[in-house]
Amino acid sequence: MNNKKTIKRILIFGIIFIGSIFLGFLGFLYPPIPTKWNEDPYCIDLYELYNGASIVENEQIVINQEISDYNYNESIDLLSIVFRDDFYEIQIIIQFHNWSRHEKFSSTNIKIGNTYCIKGISLLNSEGVVIGLDIMEIYSVRTIILSLVGLAVIIPLIFYYFKIDFKKLKLNHRREKKSKGGF
Repeated sequence: MNNKKTIKRILIFGIIFIGSIFLGFLGFLYPPIPTKWNEDPYCIDLYELYNGASIVENEQIVINQEISDYNYNESIDLLSIVFRDDFYEIQIIIQFHNWSRHEKFSSTNIKIGNTYCIKGISLLNSEGVVIGLDIMEIYSVRTIILSLVGLAVIIPLIFYYFKIDFKKLKLNHRREKKSKGGF
């Protein structure tokens, strides 16, 4: 009986493992095309933007990426941000016109290596750039700190409500003692 359960668990794990490898391989061979929900902008990454440039031409996009380089030209008031993906050898430039005249943009300090969420209009096929509309820095350090605080709370709670059975590798619910009377 116990032998059959073990074989069944190993078989289920193997099917899930092989299935995930197969789905990942299919996703690499046939990458998904950018899709749009209602009137929202396309939320895509650098690789999808590069491959689906004809689909998102003249459309609003949102991209979350780490900035590789930037250049500010004071004479024409133009900020050019470079996103680069070394694995796929892709480089895309996002331009913000009238950078210093916009009250929100002028207070934003661009730092190489930080992650930013940028909303813009894709003109990759016609002009070879993305025209930036909005930019916001994503504070990844704060997110990591909050995640660690969450783990510090969740793990003791799990051990408070459950105990680990190492022989069967499962969590068993701790039985609460029934009180005599009261609520």
